[in-house]
Amino acid sequence: TFILVSLGVILCFFGLLGLSTVMCMGFLVRKKNNHYSEEGKKATFERLIVLNYLSLSLATFGLIIILVGILFR
Repeated sequence: TFILVSLGVILCFFGLLGLSTVMCMGFLVRKKNNHYSEEGKKATFERLIVLNYLSLSLATFGLIIILVGILFR
């Protein structure tokens, strides 16, 4: 159970780290509005949306693993 809970915590940590990275990158793209073309901003935001979904999925999967580990106890 300790292995499952620690694996879940690590996955949650990396998921939340990914979410914070996506937020920082989104703020940087919006702040440097003149630096990006309109198509470049659109492509960047589309990639950030995909990374956001992946990070949320990773954090959710980690939370599920934590709950399974606690229930096995």
